[in-house]
Amino acid sequence: MKIGIDIDDTMADTFDYLMPYIAEFFDVDIKYLKENNISYCNLPKEMRQRELEFAKKYYDKIIPSTPFKPNVTECIDKIRDLGHEIIVITARDKTLYTDEYRTTIEELKNNNIHYNKLIFDFDKAKVCKNEKIDLFIDDSIANCSKVNVLGIKTILFNSKSNIKDKTDLDRVDDWKEIYEKIKQEDF
Repeated sequence: MKIGIDIDDTMADTFDYLMPYIAEFFDVDIKYLKENNISYCNLPKEMRQRELEFAKKYYDKIIPSTPFKPNVTECIDKIRDLGHEIIVITARDKTLYTDEYRTTIEELKNNNIHYNKLIFDFDKAKVCKNEKIDLFIDDSIANCSKVNVLGIKTILFNSKSNIKDKTDLDRVDDWKEIYEKIKQEDF
């Protein structure tokens, strides 16, 4: 199978890692961010207005050091050992990064993520169709839904940005669960 996988908040705990920088940049208490379950999808208006400024200041410097979720590296390696191809699909681009390619490649290397191809595009459904992806894994309900409509199987990685949302998409909480589903073709 060709398996498409998102990075931010699917492989990596990106938003949680950024929280101290967000708190500093926007001069808010980190407790406020945590208590209000703030994430990419629900940034307050005043933060959203300066989001690009924040990204340009921090992303290229700190994203390569983002820690990945528990078991992601070994589970992706096991999935590859089963004979599957890993296509990393991310929406990162020049609006948020000075060099999204270098930053992302360095982050994946720092976390020992082995993959077959890396694609940068906001339209993940189009990428999945063009690349003939068999299974797509992301934390975005919107992305998974658009891909699912194309007849491509999806797994929604639970995150604080989607956990309260109702959906019929197949959900998982961790990478061991993903590996087991792929191993048993139970998705």
